[in-house]
Amino acid sequence: MISGTVPLLLGFTFAGSQYAWLSWQVLGLFSVAVLFVALFILYEARLERQNAQPIIDPSLFTNRIFSVSVLITMITSMGMFGSILFIPLYAQGILGISATNSGLLLSPLMGGLIFSSIVSGQLVSRFGKYKWIAFVGMAITIGGAFLLQRLDVNSTSIDLIIAMIVLGLGLGFSMSLYTVIVQNALPTRIGQATSSLTFFRQIGSTVAVAAMGSLLTSAYVPGFHNAIPAQVKAVLPAQVLSVFDNPNVLLSVDVQKQLLAKFAAFGPQGKALYSQLLEAVKVGLTSGIHNVFVLSTVLMCVGFVAIFFLKEIPLRGGKRSAASSQAPEDAAEGTSSVAVMH
Repeated sequence: MISGTVPLLLGFTFAGSQYAWLSWQVLGLFSVAVLFVALFILYEARLERQNAQPIIDPSLFTNRIFSVSVLITMITSMGMFGSILFIPLYAQGILGISATNSGLLLSPLMGGLIFSSIVSGQLVSRFGKYKWIAFVGMAITIGGAFLLQRLDVNSTSIDLIIAMIVLGLGLGFSMSLYTVIVQNALPTRIGQATSSLTFFRQIGSTVAVAAMGSLLTSAYVPGFHNAIPAQVKAVLPAQVLSVFDNPNVLLSVDVQKQLLAKFAAFGPQGKALYSQLLEAVKVGLTSGIHNVFVLSTVLMCVGFVAIFFLKEIPLRGGKRSAASSQAPEDAAEGTSSVAVMH
C-alpha cells in the first residue's frame, strides 16, 4: 500500500512543476503506483479468501453504498482540503493579510462546517433518510466553490468570508454523513468500513493537495509573465524577472524589503518597476488559485452526480426501521387477541 501511494503522491507533486505531465519521470511514478496498487489489491483478496484479516477487504466494494460513499467522500475531501490550503495563500498574497490573521480567517469556514454538521446529524436522526441531505449539502458546497471562483485581485476580505461560510455550510453536511451511511449499510463490518472510509478520505485530500499545488505552480508562471507590462519587460533582464517566478515573494516582508532595495539601483523608476512586478505577481497568483478553485468546483459537480447512484436504505434505529420492527409485534398482538376471543 505504501509502495503504491507514495509514487502516486510524488507524481502529482512533480507533475507540472519540476517535470511535464507527460514526462517519463511522472509517467514512471504513476506506472509504479498502478503496479503496486494492483499487487496490493490481489494480495488483500488472497488474505480475504483465507480469512486472514486483510487491511481492506476488496469485497467491501461489492457493496454499492460503500463504493459510492467512498467516491463522494474522496471528492469532498479533495475539494475541502484543496480550498483550505490555498485560501490562506490568497489571503496573504492578494489581500495582504498577515500569516496569523490568514489562519484566523478560516474561522468562518470552520464555524459553518461545525454548524451544518450538527444540523445534518439532527435531520438524519429525525427523518431517517440521508440522500436528500447529501444532495442539499453538495449543492451548497458547489455554491461556495463558485463564490471562490469569483475572487480576483480586486476582491475584499468580505467576499472571501462569504464564500468560506457558504463552503463550510455545504461541507459540514458531508463530513459525518457518509460515516453513518456506510456503518448502516455494513452493520457487521462497522470497524473496517469506517476505517477504510477514513483512509480513502485522507488519500483524497493528500492527492488533492499535491495535484492542486502542481496546478497552481504551472498556471502561475505564464499568468505572471503575461501580466508584466511590455515596457517593464523591455527594461528589466530576464534573470531579474525570474526572481519573481515564485509567488512566495508576496508572503515574506523581509524578502520584499531586500528586493525593493535592489530595485532602488535602477534609479527613481526602480520603485515603480517593483510595484508593477508585484501587481503582476498578484495577477499570476490569482490565476493559479482560480484554476485550483475551478478544479474543486468540477470535482464537487462530479460528486453531486455520484449521489444519484447512492442507494438509500432505512437507517437502523431510525423512525422508519422502528416502525417496521413495531409492525410485526402489533400484528402478533392482534393475532393473539383474536385467538383469546375465540
